[in-house]
Amino acid sequence: MAEKEKKRTTRIGVFLDRDLLERCDRTAARTEGMSRSEFICDAIEFYIAWLNNDTNSRVITPIIESVISARIEDTENRLARVLFKQGVEIAMMMHVVANKFDIDIGQLGALRRLCVEEVSKNSGRYSFDDAVRFQKL
Repeated sequence: MAEKEKKRTTRIGVFLDRDLLERCDRTAARTEGMSRSEFICDAIEFYIAWLNNDTNSRVITPIIESVISARIEDTENRLARVLFKQGVEIAMMMHVVANKFDIDIGQLGALRRLCVEEVSKNSGRYSFDDAVRFQKL
């Protein structure tokens, strides 16, 4: 806003359709205190930048930022749901295995260390096939 105050302004007369002016006023009222003149100036700047295809302008950047933010948020939500579902399935499997086999706490600690080493060695990629191969050694 301070930048606009430094600009030299000129008062002009503009003829606008009454309905368009009312729509401008209603929309400007939603912009937290923006005056009619500020709103019209911003609208003109936006339209000029749009027509000139100025990709570095404040026109394109907010649009792209908005789309990217929405995509990221959607992806985060999907990942969180998938991870939750996988966590539930893994917990169920762990309960079945713990119930079926008699594993003592010492064996469990050794197994955890072994698994951490194996998964680290494979950069986080570890499959059931890897576990079967290891058990056959």
